[in-house]
Amino acid sequence: MARKGSGTAMPAPAMTLEVTVVSAEGVRVASGRPLCRGAYVVVHTASSSAPTRADADADCHGFPYWAEAVRVALPAGAPALDVEICRTRAGSGGRPAAEPVAAARVPVEDFTVGPPGHLHCLSYRLFDSGRSGVRRRNGIVNLTVRRIDGAPPAQGKAPPPLAGKAVDAAGPSGSGVSCCAAAAGLGKPAAPAGAVMGYPVGC
Repeated sequence: MARKGSGTAMPAPAMTLEVTVVSAEGVRVASGRPLCRGAYVVVHTASSSAPTRADADADCHGFPYWAEAVRVALPAGAPALDVEICRTRAGSGGRPAAEPVAAARVPVEDFTVGPPGHLHCLSYRLFDSGRSGVRRRNGIVNLTVRRIDGAPPAQGKAPPPLAGKAVDAAGPSGSGVSCCAAAAGLGKPAAPAGAVMGYPVGC
């Protein structure tokens, strides 16, 4: 236990999070072509993963749109959660296979300001998922994060967490751009009382 005034930060408690993946911008596959049909997102923590549906728009040209909420459990002391964009491709034998495209890391401190229930609107710089070993920028992902354990009851239901694959590594980064306007399009207030606008570091 840290002494008062020692400057040692207390570890974050365990949390249940609702992550709404709104959209992505300027994402490209390994060949350099814009990401199109079959794009989906997996939100990862150390203890759970939850995927969104796949965007079926073949004409999104690197700007996929989901506006889908998933729930994940974040264990106590976890420093971040990871957001990974993937696409579905035909694998061996014609079976669908998942191809990682780009990923971003969301530090806990970006969505823990304020009490549970506050909406944090965030945009992060994506980086290639690392197949070539070179960490390159690859677009932006827009999302909102809300802590729902201990929050006042809300109307509606969010989808339950689904099984997903583990992410190896995602670099922390951010654009500092808010997606609260997109959140308003989901029926959420663009700037609710107490909402925190996130400005991730390490652009």
